[in-house]
Amino acid sequence: MPRATTNTPIRRRASVAASKPLKFHQRLVLSQWMLGLFGVMRLEELAGDLKGSHLEGLDENNVSNFHHALRLRLFERKELPHDLLLAYDQNIVRHWRQITERRNAQEKRLLKLKYFQYLTLLFTEVYLDRWFRDPDKLLADLNAYVVDFNEGKPQVDRVDVYAPEDLRKLAFWNATGSGKTLLMHVNIFQYRHYLDQHGRTGKLNRTILLTPNEGLSRQHLEEFEASGMQAEIFDKDGRGLFTGHSIEIIEVTKLKEEMGAKTVAIDAFEGDNLVLVDEGHRGAGGEEWMGMRTRLSESGFSFEYSATFGQAMKAANKPLLTQEYAKCILFDYSYKYFYADGYGKDYHIRNLSEEQNEEQRRLYLTAGLLAFYQQQRIYADRRTSFAPFLIEKPLWIFVGG
Repeated sequence: MPRATTNTPIRRRASVAASKPLKFHQRLVLSQWMLGLFGVMRLEELAGDLKGSHLEGLDENNVSNFHHALRLRLFERKELPHDLLLAYDQNIVRHWRQITERRNAQEKRLLKLKYFQYLTLLFTEVYLDRWFRDPDKLLADLNAYVVDFNEGKPQVDRVDVYAPEDLRKLAFWNATGSGKTLLMHVNIFQYRHYLDQHGRTGKLNRTILLTPNEGLSRQHLEEFEASGMQAEIFDKDGRGLFTGHSIEIIEVTKLKEEMGAKTVAIDAFEGDNLVLVDEGHRGAGGEEWMGMRTRLSESGFSFEYSATFGQAMKAANKPLLTQEYAKCILFDYSYKYFYADGYGKDYHIRNLSEEQNEEQRRLYLTAGLLAFYQQQRIYADRRTSFAPFLIEKPLWIFVGG
């Protein structure tokens, strides 16, 4: 219906123009849309009833306590009926048990999902189920949300509408220490489950993990082994080129347009791939790398994981990059949430001004060293009593020029 001509739109535009541009985390339309399915606008609203440690476990029927808490909170929502939420829960429980069985035996403890890990996996279940069942409806629903989001906002704050290929990528903004590696392992099983459910298992060509360096590649190999998952460091001269059964780990620096002595041509991986990207922002500034990642998963799917998407967007200062991640970050559990939940390190920062003389500087640094020694001594003497609280060894960093 056409709007009547009044002065209101003029006043509205003036008000919007005077406001500050939205921060990156305020433009995460996919995450906001998903929260809306649960009847909330912010993560804190959904997580408020889930943070108790008594919920980190299963009932006598192997149903997670998180599911029961959510069911009480949500009542019966048309978008997420109880039987569907229960099906999602059972998938999560099954996958989690699969990746923690060997770890629990080796570490002699029971690894339990934290609420933010459960919600990350639950959001993934909802998304994958909808994408596999009816991608056209998912596209229409997301674009309807984007239109509403853009209403009344200046161009700088708007998010582009989704294209069908945009639906093939999910990203997770999870703080360092929040268990991104375990979430990645479950995501692999989640994707394979829906492939199997829709009769498409045979179409999966490869499962590829891209890392920024060889050190992380080796670390991931050990983690897959701990989860009981078959994986290997990619070797272009070995059997990796001819098998698609194991997870193939390769550094992004080894992907090139043409085959080289220590590099592999991107065309060698063409097909319906599941691509996992660890700390992708380290390569996100280069259009060449971004294009290669897109080609790897253009007929498949990709999951990306990083603790610092916000910083990466600010450093890159590239609107197209911001648009891409605003539309694909499904879950935001960045450091501010991690710290607010009592994780991370308590920190103090002390700066020495240029005006201080040498005697003041020496006195200041000596006091800092003694304070650090005191923390280390207390930690060493009482480490056993600190163990239940997961307290880590104190850290002191000195930065000078």
